[in-house]
Amino acid sequence: MLSSTIKKAFALVGLLLLLCQVGFSQKKPVQEILKQADEEVARAMKRGNIPGLSMALIINGQEFIRNYGYANVHDNVKVSSNTLFEIGSCSKAFTALAAAELISEGRINPNAPVTDYLPWFTVQYKSKPARLLVSNLIHHTSGIPWSSISAIQPLNGADALYKTVCAINHQKLDRLPGKKFEYATINYDILALIVQTVSGQPFETYVQKNVIDKLELRHTQIGYPVYSKLLATGYKSGFLTAWPFQPPVFKGNNAAGYVISDILDMSRWLKLQMGLQPTSLYPSMLLTHQRDETVGLHDMGSYAMGWDVLLDGSSEINHDGFNPSFTAYMAFRKPAKTGVVILANASSNFTAYLGNKVIKLAAGDDPAKDYDPGDGGDSGYAIVSLALVLYICANFIYLGYLLIDIRKRNRIYEGFKRSVPVSLLKFLLILIPFAYAIYLLPTASAGFTWSAIFVWSPYSLPVCLIGLAAAVTISFVSYALSLLYPSVNKFKGKAPMLVLLGIMAGFANMIVVVLITSSLNSTVHLRYLLFYYVLVSLLYLTGRRYVQIQLIKFSRGLTYDLKSQIIDKILNTSYQKFEKIRKGNIYTALNDDVSVIGESTNVFIVLITNLITAIGAFVYLASIAFWATLLTVGLIVAILIIYYFAGASNNVFFEQARDSQNKFMSLASDMIEGFKELSLKRGKKTDYGKDLQQSAGFYKEKITKASVRFVNVFLIGETLLIVILGVVAFGFPKFFPSIQVYTISSFVVILLYLIGPINSILNSVPVILQVRVAWNRIKDFIDQIPSATVGKQTELPSKSTIDTMEIRDLCFQYQNDAGMFSVGPVNLEIYKGQIIFIIGGNGSGKTTLAKLITGLYQADSGNILIDGEEASNTPLGEYYSAIFSPAFLFEKMYDINFEGKTEKIAEYLELLGLTDKVSISNGRFSTLNLSGGQKKRLALLQCFLEDSPVYLFDEWAADQDPGYRKFFYHTLLPQMRASGKIVIAITHDDQYFDVADCVYKMNQGQMEVYEKERIPVI
Repeated sequence: MLSSTIKKAFALVGLLLLLCQVGFSQKKPVQEILKQADEEVARAMKRGNIPGLSMALIINGQEFIRNYGYANVHDNVKVSSNTLFEIGSCSKAFTALAAAELISEGRINPNAPVTDYLPWFTVQYKSKPARLLVSNLIHHTSGIPWSSISAIQPLNGADALYKTVCAINHQKLDRLPGKKFEYATINYDILALIVQTVSGQPFETYVQKNVIDKLELRHTQIGYPVYSKLLATGYKSGFLTAWPFQPPVFKGNNAAGYVISDILDMSRWLKLQMGLQPTSLYPSMLLTHQRDETVGLHDMGSYAMGWDVLLDGSSEINHDGFNPSFTAYMAFRKPAKTGVVILANASSNFTAYLGNKVIKLAAGDDPAKDYDPGDGGDSGYAIVSLALVLYICANFIYLGYLLIDIRKRNRIYEGFKRSVPVSLLKFLLILIPFAYAIYLLPTASAGFTWSAIFVWSPYSLPVCLIGLAAAVTISFVSYALSLLYPSVNKFKGKAPMLVLLGIMAGFANMIVVVLITSSLNSTVHLRYLLFYYVLVSLLYLTGRRYVQIQLIKFSRGLTYDLKSQIIDKILNTSYQKFEKIRKGNIYTALNDDVSVIGESTNVFIVLITNLITAIGAFVYLASIAFWATLLTVGLIVAILIIYYFAGASNNVFFEQARDSQNKFMSLASDMIEGFKELSLKRGKKTDYGKDLQQSAGFYKEKITKASVRFVNVFLIGETLLIVILGVVAFGFPKFFPSIQVYTISSFVVILLYLIGPINSILNSVPVILQVRVAWNRIKDFIDQIPSATVGKQTELPSKSTIDTMEIRDLCFQYQNDAGMFSVGPVNLEIYKGQIIFIIGGNGSGKTTLAKLITGLYQADSGNILIDGEEASNTPLGEYYSAIFSPAFLFEKMYDINFEGKTEKIAEYLELLGLTDKVSISNGRFSTLNLSGGQKKRLALLQCFLEDSPVYLFDEWAADQDPGYRKFFYHTLLPQMRASGKIVIAITHDDQYFDVADCVYKMNQGQMEVYEKERIPVI
């Protein structure tokens, strides 16, 4: 009884000692380690899009099995300890153990050439045969490049292993065997073929019988699962989500990546490796743990046989596995009797990341510095795909507008001209180098083929490529349609192409930045880097050059188009309405506002280019450090918000400056027209100059104030950019300890590069505000210009003479400074060959009546009949040739046919006494530097050449000397009467009233017959 009690006491003490050894020998209790491990698993599964995961933790020899998530999400099947997973490259340890057994038996010599076992298999280095040893395969020092994995083809036959090795027969090596470590999965396929050749059995059969079964791994099989229903569904990422994926069968690569097992077997496998459980294969296992000492270290480690051996003092041996839809990680530390196995049903970088953290956690090490293992480019492809979708949508919208324009006949089909296929062929030829660059991407980036890339890459890559093809196709269709149906508005037609090229230039600029930064830590061959660098640089430079040249043409054309639109609107309004427009507004709109908009087109396209560059650069940064990029973008957005509110507050100053410019231009116009009056008195000129300078000073004050405030805000933006650089360089290592040094270097380089584009974006803000002001002013100005009641299409009169002009009850009134003034009702009949004089004092309505009967003013009531037919207001002036007071002459005579009139012009010049004063060539006057009387005589010559049926003269003789005045009344007017003209003259020369057939007097807007009977000629 006592003996039994003592035995129980000793057993209890032993149990306590075991618990102390397991729990208290650790820096943390086991349960706390397990809890932290669970938390790490949850984070990694979420970040890495891992649906299901099994984990075995061995802590000081004690086993803990944990299962998480789903083996099949769709069927809601949870992961259990019996769930089977592919273990990826962790399979190499099984192949290595099989080879180690044969080495131990003396059947394989690791220092023998591969040709001793495979006489037909050769490799080459610099076009010469190279001596490849078996040990080179075991330790990945063969010189076969990592990219050779792309040579592994989907095969499922009995000879799959042989065909896989044959595929790389005569392989070109990157370096001589035995010189440097470079992981190449196919090394173990060659090793497997050697095992198969030596053993005389299919490789899978030999490994199953001599390794797996001997180790009593009852649920482990190579190449296919023991129980297929227990095999988890494999997944891979696509658009930040896990999607089921069934890759092709690569039986020829079974030895390197396709052992299938569950967490229970893999936990046993790990304990066997650590010697925690007995096995006859343990000596061979120890052989597989011996690192290769013939080459230098890689990442503080050295490769053994199917295992990586760390030389950081931890004595850790590990290996990860990565298949198209499964991943695994195994690590153990024999002295600490600690290890971890993680099996996951997703192709995620986070599996190895998680395993690295958990083994350190279990061993009581300081937590590893966190880092972002990346998502295999999924986020980058997703963002590019989204951008392509937006581009395609924008193109469909553009196509919609284009079709609407075609239906509205804003675009006219011009036929299939020769230029159309030439332009389309150019489009396709330009695509060729870029299509080749895309085709070359797998080879350039990883030495892969496209078929291999599609197996190993996220789902988002093929979607991205489909989106790219769709974007190119719809762009081609849009371009072809725009060529076949060119826009009537050529500037509107070019705008989409310029915007597209601006986007492409910005995208190319961004890629240049990415190529530069990524090359700092790149294994891509130099020739590929140079090819892409030259290609995208040419795209950026040629695209930018084309855009800049087209912008010059576009901006000048836009300026012309706007001016033409304003001029056309002005010329199509009536004189009566034109009089109400302030001249300063016209000058400012035609010069300042149009120029601001014309010059701004370059700013807009450059803004688009810089925005695309910045967005692309930040997309790249987000793909390597998302949260750090988000913080950086947030700071830059803060700068833009400050600019926005500063711009909004400055907008009032731009508006005030623009208003003052109107006033200044009005004053300047008055100075030009009234300089004679200003010059009479120095005081008047001085006072006027003060007003002019005050107006210019007000403009200077407002525009300076707005610009200075933008400078202040710009400097704040500059300061914030400097702060951002400081935050990246000094703060990111503290805020984001997971960021690697080379990532921070990439951030700094890209941000330094982006300072120019960002500053350009900020500098465009005041320009955009000024454009907004100018555009609104032009729009308002054009809207304020009233259109004439009769448009250009109105049929103009073609009569050279008229028999009667009848004015019936013509009435008109308007408001002026003196109050309301009215003319009429006026009733008058004039016949062919009559001369009518109109007299009256100043303000009596003479000039107003002249403007009414010539159609310059529209009567409020009444009408005018020409040869018995009512004449509408606008074409009424077509019957007239008029000289108003003061007379104005253009340098060129318009709307006159000069053919065959050379002699007639000479006669008129002689008749008017102007032969020695002025000449006429091609319808232009040689000079207008004439006296007032000479200008009126020259205007009279123009009337003669116009040869209208009605002449109207407003105080024509007032500036003539007595001789020409008499000549006008007694010679010229009678000649006009004799030629059948109707002559209406406003005059004060009562001594010549006898020349008129009728004289009418205007008195307070009322017409009175001054003399009914004709006064006899004296």
